[in-house]
Amino acid sequence: MVEDLVKEKALALADAILELDVYKEFLEVEAKLKEDEVAQELLAEFQQKQQSFVTKQLSGEFDQQILGELTEIQSKLNTRESVVNFLEAYNRLLSVLGEITDLISERIQLDLGEVYRK
Repeated sequence: MVEDLVKEKALALADAILELDVYKEFLEVEAKLKEDEVAQELLAEFQQKQQSFVTKQLSGEFDQQILGELTEIQSKLNTRESVVNFLEAYNRLLSVLGEITDLISERIQLDLGEVYRK
């Protein structure tokens, strides 16, 4: 059970994150990505092919054709401005959140990010 004071401080931190320019920018580019019908179709196709590839891989098959199709879709995605902008904004946001986690880790002398780096 989280103490009320800690909960209050955590919510205040979340509220502060919501006000960061990097977070607001992320929301803007995420909305643009969702509006990009071509990108959405490519993403859906990529996810479907990826699932097929993994399913075959789990059964011991390696499907070079699906891998080639995935690579082709990925190349097309990488040319979409909405996708590139989203990934850049997402990575900037993750970097800021990582810095926040590092600050908390340092203060409590416990590496909270260690589990994610393994």
